[in-house]
Amino acid sequence: MSKKQKMVLCRNCNTPIPKKAKICPSCGARNKKPFYKHFWFFVLILVVAIGGYTKLNNLKEEKFDWEEIQLCDQLPKPKSKTGEIISNSSDGFKLEVNKVKGSDYKKYIEQCQDMGYTIDINTSGNDFTAFDENGYEVELHLYDDTMRIELSAPIEMGNLNWPKSEIANLLPMPASTIGKVTRDDTTGCYIYVGETSIDDFGTYEDQCAEKGFSVDYEKGDRYYTADDAAGNSLSLTYVGNNVMTIELNKASETHATDTTDQVTSAPEQASDVTIETEQETEADNSNSQDSAELVDGMHSDFKQAMDSYEEFMNQYCDFMDKYEKSNGADPTLVIEYADYVAKYAQAMKDFEAWESKNLNATEAAYYLDVQTRINQKLAKFIQ
Repeated sequence: MSKKQKMVLCRNCNTPIPKKAKICPSCGARNKKPFYKHFWFFVLILVVAIGGYTKLNNLKEEKFDWEEIQLCDQLPKPKSKTGEIISNSSDGFKLEVNKVKGSDYKKYIEQCQDMGYTIDINTSGNDFTAFDENGYEVELHLYDDTMRIELSAPIEMGNLNWPKSEIANLLPMPASTIGKVTRDDTTGCYIYVGETSIDDFGTYEDQCAEKGFSVDYEKGDRYYTADDAAGNSLSLTYVGNNVMTIELNKASETHATDTTDQVTSAPEQASDVTIETEQETEADNSNSQDSAELVDGMHSDFKQAMDSYEEFMNQYCDFMDKYEKSNGADPTLVIEYADYVAKYAQAMKDFEAWESKNLNATEAAYYLDVQTRINQKLAKFIQ
């Protein structure tokens, strides 16, 4: 009695055929094993998964060379060698140091103070900032087991030549004659002023308010922001170490035109003066915001960039969570991993590019808030 052959369905016409048949007698289609059932396919997936998992582990255990940092002599060397150099130049550096305990962080702060970082010390939670006598500024932040180190070289200042632009004449002259102008054009100016104490900073705030910069103002211990009646926007910041910054941005032409039109049309209908004045006030406020492109005290392009960055990083963290749980065994996630790594690198580059731009006090605070939230989420993947 012959052995009964095992039957399978033709993948083309669903006709039952012998499992070992090479061609379906009904439709002529080849009876071949699906590619995902071949041994070589599983070997390929295993190789890719191992490669991706190894790359992830290498990312976690990435080492940095302290001696590669141009200004490494200005700070004590961290105990841990695990981490990543984010930026490195003669103007400063940023470094993420992993595997840092709370006790190590406190000790590192003490080491910084021993090296002279004792001027204008500011501590808040796990944050520490201070200057040394040469003007170098260190900023430390600890989240989970990662310490972020930022060092900024001092701004080189000399005799302050006050900007010649028309808009700069709207501001009072500061008491100090030491400083540096980094921007002066028809749209505004950016000025560093040295030899300015925190009390001098407060006095200058009052002088600016007397000059008309008191509309929609916001004030803190180290910052002051306000507009004038024409919509020009002022931002003052006490950086520390007797240095303050002045940023003034001109209102757009749209705001100036609208204001002129409103004043001209007012006499035409004397009986409606009260109503029109209220409407003009609302229009001025709206145009003032549009002209400076501010959203909650921030320029619209900056706010949009920060929110887009945070949205992407949240998606990235969600993906990495799924990827780690799969142990690199899901081929779909393995393929997506490489794509996300590339997008992550670009997102970080775009985000950090904003640090080199002149941010007002509100923008700088929001930048730090976004950075802190994302770093807290990323910390779980770099343990």
